[in-house]
Amino acid sequence: MIAPELEERINKQTSRPVLLCKCLAVSTLIFLLLECWRPCFYLTDDNLDGGLPFLTEMGRHLLHGQSPFYTDYLFGGHYDLLRDATFFVWHPVYLTCSLLAGTPYYFAMMDAMAFVFVMLTTAGFVNLAWYVRREMELKFSDGWVMFLALSFTYSIIALATGASWLNYIVNQSVLPWLTLGILKKNWRSGIGLIALFSVHQILGGHPLAMISNNVFLTVFAIGVSISRRSILPLGCWLLGYVLALVICLPLLYPMLGGFFACARAAGVPLEDMQSNAIPAWQFPISLFLGMAIWIVSPPMQAHVTYTVAFCSCAAAWCIIPAIFSRARWRALEIVTMAVLLFTVLMVCRPDWIAKIMLQLPIFKSMRWPFRELVQFEFFFHFFLLLRPPGMTVVHQRFTAVLSACFMIIPMALYIIPPTLNEMPLGRRLIFSGEFDHYWEHVRPLLKPTDRIAVLIPYKVYLNDNYEKPNGMMTSFNYAMLARVTSASGYSHTAPEDQLYTRTVPYFPNGVYEVTQKAALLQEKPDLKFITLESLHPVRITLSSGDGPAIDLTPYVPEWFRHDSP
Repeated sequence: MIAPELEERINKQTSRPVLLCKCLAVSTLIFLLLECWRPCFYLTDDNLDGGLPFLTEMGRHLLHGQSPFYTDYLFGGHYDLLRDATFFVWHPVYLTCSLLAGTPYYFAMMDAMAFVFVMLTTAGFVNLAWYVRREMELKFSDGWVMFLALSFTYSIIALATGASWLNYIVNQSVLPWLTLGILKKNWRSGIGLIALFSVHQILGGHPLAMISNNVFLTVFAIGVSISRRSILPLGCWLLGYVLALVICLPLLYPMLGGFFACARAAGVPLEDMQSNAIPAWQFPISLFLGMAIWIVSPPMQAHVTYTVAFCSCAAAWCIIPAIFSRARWRALEIVTMAVLLFTVLMVCRPDWIAKIMLQLPIFKSMRWPFRELVQFEFFFHFFLLLRPPGMTVVHQRFTAVLSACFMIIPMALYIIPPTLNEMPLGRRLIFSGEFDHYWEHVRPLLKPTDRIAVLIPYKVYLNDNYEKPNGMMTSFNYAMLARVTSASGYSHTAPEDQLYTRTVPYFPNGVYEVTQKAALLQEKPDLKFITLESLHPVRITLSSGDGPAIDLTPYVPEWFRHDSP
């Protein structure tokens, strides 16, 4: 039985355009509040040292009428980005927002892109909810749709801001749209939706997360086809995706060739693949307490960040009324729950699954279970949408409020936003313009033909892994931002036949250990070296194979020398 007041609210359901506008307006308000809390909220970690330099150079090329599909500054220059699966240069949103590179506010481009994809995520879930409510005659209110849509939209906020690329939001945004395409009973609209948003994902999403999306959606489509005793859901899914692949094939072909020519294609070690799998006993704790645990555990503990905060969502505790529901299980609920449990298994990733993955092409290169958390969040919220809740209305509302508090209150109490590597010193350098000022002094010390290799002693690297003066040494992809040519770069899928040196950087951020200097000089005698001599105090030098080193420390801002750990 439904309480009279709830029945009245359900009967007053608004039209789809009105509901969509309300949800998008609230989602926009939340996004703006995040920006007020910390300007350029999404500019952290890989988005700061990897994505921002890349997109800035892409925008410069476009503004000068040049092709954005190569870089002058990574891996010795003239590096073909189309063959590197780490970089994404095709999506219209990326291309458009990269034009901010011609303004003083180029550092806002990551959040401009995030806003577009966040709104697309909210819109997708609202449209999916409206469709299943109408087709299945479900009894839930507009407020419930808004709550779940916003919870799903911002559920991967830690993933999108810490130790990842922004394009995970693209992978998140397609899930409700592709699910809607599978559920459509009109094959034209189903195939059209699937083809359109598959193209969106191929052009702008993370490739390994896209593979995970495809795996779980294929399982879902098979389940829906079995439950309906119709080939239509699976047929629409397969035909729509094949159509998207045909459309994108000219762009995918060079990327696939480059991927199979990179070291990552050979696979990763089992211990690397399992380093951040969530123990089964910890998963429910992560789901229900998520970001609240982050107050107790320091955010710089990688295991806590990767396995706890990523599981948090505002609707987590709402699973309790769904469990206590006595309503008869419908076929779509059973299919969704089965896929949801499958995602949990893949997130926890027992060793036997990892060993199977190690035997499969592409899958053996999939490291930490980031992408499975994206699919888990979607099917979790979709199940809450489908399953009629049990308990009284008062208990349902109390559970929803309590659940939201476990996500919102801890976030409000954080000194920093939920990210593993906020990199406040690097952000301050860019926001203040001192990054550009530093390179205006250093760049004249280099000839246009010079290539730089960055050297760091092993002990110094271990001393502070994330707040070294990376921007002043061209670690990661900062060479693109500084407009100087680096012998390496930050990419896990760099084709080996495009690498400038055979000597592989010792550190994952494209940095060589000082003992590799002799090997580099033997390969490339004309290389110049930027060396981080020490952090206490900060001292950076520029040198070549012969001749005295030039001290670059005087060009480093005074506050950076004192604030650097």
